Formats: sequence, structure tokens, C-alpha cells
Amino acid sequence: VASSPRPPQQGRSMTMAAKRTSISSSKRTVGRPAKVAKVTPSSGADKFAPVMRLMSEYCSLSESCTSMLASALPVALQTNKEGRHAFENSVIKAFEDACGDAEKECMSAIEAAKVACSKHQEEKAGSVANLELAERNAAKALEQKNAAQGFHDQKQAEKEKAETALKGAEQASEASKAEVQEVSSKREAFEAEVEQVLPALKEGNFAPKDWRLRQKAIARLSHLLEQSDAPESMVAGAQLAFKDKPESRGQFAVKTVEATEACLKTYSQALAQAIVGASEKSEELRGDMVAKEEVAKASQSEYEAAMDALITADNEWADAESEVVGLKKSIRGFGPREEDLAAELRGSQTSFEGFQELMRQFESFRDQLLAPALEVAAEGAEATTSMPAAGGEQA
Repeated sequence: VASSPRPPQQGRSMTMAAKRTSISSSKRTVGRPAKVAKVTPSSGADKFAPVMRLMSEYCSLSESCTSMLASALPVALQTNKEGRHAFENSVIKAFEDACGDAEKECMSAIEAAKVACSKHQEEKAGSVANLELAERNAAKALEQKNAAQGFHDQKQAEKEKAETALKGAEQASEASKAEVQEVSSKREAFEAEVEQVLPALKEGNFAPKDWRLRQKAIARLSHLLEQSDAPESMVAGAQLAFKDKPESRGQFAVKTVEATEACLKTYSQALAQAIVGASEKSEELRGDMVAKEEVAKASQSEYEAAMDALITADNEWADAESEVVGLKKSIRGFGPREEDLAAELRGSQTSFEGFQELMRQFESFRDQLLAPALEVAAEGAEATTSMPAAGGEQA
């Protein structure tokens, strides 16, 4: 007898219920891990953007390595930590190594920036100390320059005074020599005139017919007496006494001739004595001129030495001032440089903070434990096979 057929839906539901019960039962095959749903790389692009930033901004990787990690890393991070494949762990490890190198670079950049700032501060402090020393040196150089200027001015005044004294001594010596020459010439002319006039008048060598020549000679003799500072009485007596021949002269005329001759001789001797005195004075003035020449030479040498010292002091002061100006300019440049270095340090620190934040997000992805998904029925194929076909009968 044919049995009545079971309702298809009821039999299917009972079968499915039995199969669902087997999913949670302890009869599941040991050693098979629970299956977890996985997402394609494109589906987690936004989610893992911090990891991609960490890779692109901080990790120093080759283009091929970056491309590979960009594709594989998100997939590996989406896999439950406990269920990751060895390859996925190696991908994460490779990225961790790259991040470790990046962290070292960040720390090195911060350390380098700190060293640069510290070195800059040391250089600034050194420049300030150097400026203080340079300013003291410049002040000392200015004092030495002023002292050298004062010494130079003193020696210049002494030189000018010595030159003026030498010029006066030279003029006095020249005047004295001219005086000696003048007196000598005067004596020579006087004696020559006396030699031409006195013997002929004294001896009466003029013939009566040469009375005009005699009168001219007497006139010349009178002029010689006047030069000799003879008294007027002698000049007048001589004019009469020398008209007579020697033998015709009276006693008074003879005395007048003798007095005239003695007066002329005395005057000649006075001129000779004047020549001696003028010569002695000339020699004295010449000696004074030579002494003043030596003083002028010494003053000139001292002035030149003072000039050299002033030039040296002026150059040293100029160099010291130039150093002060250069250091001040250098110190003014420390401000902008200090700001740049501080900005570099802040940038390095900010970059490291960004690295740390991105690193924390990466580690949260790396260490997360995803809630296990429902396992696809291992025996799905068997359940499908055991279900009767629609409209079929159960034996």
C-alpha cells in the first residue's frame, strides 16, 4: 500500500532544522577553524586611510614594495588577529619594520633639530661673548688711536718749531756771512783808495800844473777821512796840509798829515777787527744752524715715527670697529635663524606626533579581534543532497 506523501515544505523545514542543530552541536569536526567573512581591498580603502598615510608619508619603501603593501596590508589587517595566514603576518611584520625605521628617522630628525638649536644657541652665546670682547678691544684701540693722535700732534708741533728755528738760524748765518763779505769788501776798497790817494799827496808827487788832479785827490782823501769818522777839523786841516809839498809844510801841516795817516790806518784796522768779529759771529751762527739742523732732523724722524704709529693705531682701531660691526650684523641674523631652527624642531616634533597617532591607529587595526562570523555549513552540499526533490515522494 502506498503511503501518503509528506508535505514538501514541512519535510524541508524539518531537515533544515536538523541541520542547523548540527551547527551548534559538539559534533563539529575538530581542527577546522571558524570561517570569517573577508572584504576585498577596495571595500576598506577609507577605513585604512591612516595606514596608507603612514606608509606614504613616513615609510621609505621602494615603489614596488609600496604597491604590494598597499594592496596586501589592508586585507591582512581586516583578518582576525588569531586567524591570520603566515603570509599576512609577514606583510604586517614588513610594514612594522618599515615603521620602525620611520620612527628612527623621526627621532633622528628631532635629535638633529635639537642639536642644531643647541649649537645655534652656543654660537649665539659665543658671538655675544666675542662681541663684548671686540667692543672692549675697539674701545682700547680707540684710546690708543687718540693717544697716538695726541703724540703725533705734539711731534708735528715740535717739528714745525724746529724747522722755524732752523730757518731763522739759516737766515742769521747767511746775514752774518754777508756782513763779513761786506766789511771785507769795504776794507779792501778803503785800503785800495787810501793806497791810491795818500802816498801821492803825502809825498807831494803832483806837479804844479796838476793842481786839479791834486785837488781831486784831496777831495777823495777828505771822503776817506769822513769814512774814518775823522773830526771835521782834521778834514779841513788835511785839505790845506796836503796842498803843500813836504818840504814846504809847517809844523802844524806835518802833524795834520801824520794825524790823517794815523786816522786812516786806525780805521783800516777797525775794519779788519770788524771782519774778525763778523767772521767769529758767522762761525757761531753757523754752528747754531748746524745744531738746529740736527734738532730738525731728529724732530722729523720723531714726527715720522709718530705718523707711522698713528697710522698703525688707526688701522687697528678700524679693524676692531669692523669686527664689532660684523659681529653685530651676525648676531642680528641669529634671530631669524633661531626662528627657522625652532620651526624645524616644531615641525619634526609635530611630524613625530602625527607618526605616533597614525601608528596607534595602525596598531589598533593590527591587534583587533573581530567578532567571529557565522561559519558556512560544512555539510551544505550533503544537506542539499538529502532533501527530496520538489513534488517527490519519500520512500
